Amino acid sequence: MVSRRNFFAIFLMMFVVLFLCQFSQAMHENISHSDNDKYESMDIPTSSDVWVAGKPFEVPEGIDLTGADTFKKTVLFVAADGSEALNTVSAWCELTKQELEVTRKLPLYSFLDQGKEYMVLIDAASIPSIDYMPYIRNYIIRGITVVFCTLPEPDDLKEDTELRNFLGITEIPSDTVTVDGIRIFDGAFVGGEAVYKAVYPEDEKYQDLDLEMPWYITAEGSKSYIVGMMDEDEYDRERFPRIVWRYSGGNTKVFAVNGDYMKGLEGLGLLNLFVYESSDYALYPVVNAGSTVLADMPGFTDENSAALNEAYSRDGVSAARDIFLPGIISSASRNGFVPTFMMVTKYDLGSDAETDMSPLDFYLQQINEINGEAGLSLRSAPGCILEDKITYNAQALAGAGNPYRFRTLYYDSADELAESPELISGYSTVACAGADDLFSYISDDITCQMITQDAADYTYSGDFLARSLNTSVGYSSLLMDLHPTLWPESSSDYWENYFTVLDSNVSTYWSRLTLYEKTTLSESDLRVRRMLSLDYDSFAEDITNGKLITLMVSGGGEESYFLLRIHDSKISEITGGEYTRIDDDSYLICARENTVKIRITDSDDVLRYYNPFRIPRFMQDQL
Repeated sequence: MVSRRNFFAIFLMMFVVLFLCQFSQAMHENISHSDNDKYESMDIPTSSDVWVAGKPFEVPEGIDLTGADTFKKTVLFVAADGSEALNTVSAWCELTKQELEVTRKLPLYSFLDQGKEYMVLIDAASIPSIDYMPYIRNYIIRGITVVFCTLPEPDDLKEDTELRNFLGITEIPSDTVTVDGIRIFDGAFVGGEAVYKAVYPEDEKYQDLDLEMPWYITAEGSKSYIVGMMDEDEYDRERFPRIVWRYSGGNTKVFAVNGDYMKGLEGLGLLNLFVYESSDYALYPVVNAGSTVLADMPGFTDENSAALNEAYSRDGVSAARDIFLPGIISSASRNGFVPTFMMVTKYDLGSDAETDMSPLDFYLQQINEINGEAGLSLRSAPGCILEDKITYNAQALAGAGNPYRFRTLYYDSADELAESPELISGYSTVACAGADDLFSYISDDITCQMITQDAADYTYSGDFLARSLNTSVGYSSLLMDLHPTLWPESSSDYWENYFTVLDSNVSTYWSRLTLYEKTTLSESDLRVRRMLSLDYDSFAEDITNGKLITLMVSGGGEESYFLLRIHDSKISEITGGEYTRIDDDSYLICARENTVKIRITDSDDVLRYYNPFRIPRFMQDQL
């Protein structure tokens, strides 16, 4: 028999459990049905806030730059009209907030503005050496960093002894050689060493890099960052073809790129490498965001029902809810990414299939629980008009009656949206797989973010690009395109096969390449806007047992992010911000004030020695 005291205790416990269950469910419903858009109350930069070249930097109060050697330089780009490398250099200057001057011929050193510090970039493949060689000696002797973004043809180099001397090329065994793979040495990019060589037959599908190149061997005093790999039983490593290297002597710092690596976004990381290797430190803004975009998930219309019933024994709506969603949530939990679900209301607007938005509340609850975000896919069947798709989305959402604020969109190309930006007014950003620029403004209030990797398609060139973007902008946008699972063309598109590939790539290849914070697309958008709008500069002072780097920030909002790369040193103290070590020589800096002071000291495991660069003989009479 139960006593009154025990009965009361049991009753109380049951009441508490009931209350907690009902309360948590009420909170659950409230969260999923509320417009919890935290960005509405924030000061979000627009296109009118973007940094423009020539705008004077606003030095924070209390900072005296008299006599200070600041980090930012003027980039002098020498190339012919229509240079492909110019697009890369222009994008890099905009991202790093450096002034760019473009010229057809290299001017005399005395004609330069002596109040500026220059870095000279040359597209040597586009112009004859007579346009720069008569003047380049004075640049190098005075310690100006010179970068050959491309090289002349091997035959031209063979005939130009002086240019070969400047580049440190001692031998050209062959005009063309096919290497077995490519090696990026540790310290070149943030994230460490990489080897792109198909060791096993199954690796051949990843190899899409250009393995054919001129064979250059460099002199003592050069430092290689990327080389072609050959059979070590036949060739000594010192004779491996050089792809990216530096030749140094005295004040000389000449960098060279053998190939077309400066003609795409891969060149962004290389340019930051050249700055880092020619300076005591490198400090520049980054986005600090890695987003994962799930295209066409979930769907709200039972389309392609015959194929889906054959593949999953259920319709598309049920398959997305019962099979796809649990797999995605599990993968996100295991791999640590934050998904942005790009929902598709209806793919084929010409079909008679009915759209049912009633599962929307359920999906928003599930997305909220994993801190994800819901967006909309604008992809549609061939022949559908974009305006009709946008109108249909708006009508479907209005009929659902949920106040959730959709801010993000997915589309294959930004060109059509840029022509009619008014169609997507009210949204904030679009993720585009075919975007021409890494970041751009479609309108004053809407940005476009490039999809940088496809989770289903890992390649060595994609790996190379990811490392370059880690080094240059701290940004990635990974696409998990689930459209094939809803419109399968073969058994390889079935969920159990297709998602196995996605999940495997995300947990292996793409996981090791994501060094920065995992974000939703909206959070990435905010950080992109802040990075595009800020201005900055820095300088270093010698102090006891190290250096003091002062970072000055103008604009960018409440917080902004920077990448600091320092040689054989470590951060011992910081004020005005926070830091996280992401690599042996690299730190992510979060600036929370407009002046951040960073004290760096020698690394604990560095053995110091003095070994000055030798001055090349052909330059000794010029010094």
